[in-house]
Amino acid sequence: MDILIISLLILLGIILLVIEVAMIPGVGVTGIVGSLSLVASILYAFYYINALAGWITLFIVLFAFITIFLWFIYGKPIDNVALKKNIESVVENPEATALKVGDTGVARTRLALVGEAEFGDNRVEVNSSCGFIDEGESIVIERIAGATIFVKKNNIK
Repeated sequence: MDILIISLLILLGIILLVIEVAMIPGVGVTGIVGSLSLVASILYAFYYINALAGWITLFIVLFAFITIFLWFIYGKPIDNVALKKNIESVVENPEATALKVGDTGVARTRLALVGEAEFGDNRVEVNSSCGFIDEGESIVIERIAGATIFVKKNNIK
C-alpha cells in the first residue's frame, strides 16, 4: 500500500508539473501542488518505509523530472508552445508621416523623455533626445526613426 501511495504522489506531481509547463505558463497552483506532491512522495518514503526507500524514491523523482524536462526541451512538445514567427509589421502613424526633420513645434506636455507635441495641426507623441523639456517650449524634430519622433529644444526664439 505504501508503494502505491508513493507511486500515485509521484505520478500526480509529474502530471501537474507537465500541465504547468505546457499549458499554464507562470508559477501557479498546479506547479506548486505538483512540486509539493513530489516532495511529499519522498518524505512519505523516508518516514513510513525506511531510508533506503526514501533514497530510491528521491532518485526516481530526479530521474523522471530530468527525463521529462529533456524530452520537453529537445522533443516536439516545446514546438507547440514556442513562438516561431517574427512580427515584422509596424504601427502606422498618419500624423507623423507629414512631419520631417527640422520641423518646429511646441511641447504640449512636459517631455520627461516622452510626451506630446504639436506641429501645426498635428498632435503627436515625441521622445526628447536632450533630457527634460517643459510644456510650452519650442522644439525641433531632430530625427525620425520609424514611428518614433525625436525632438530637442529649439534654441532660436
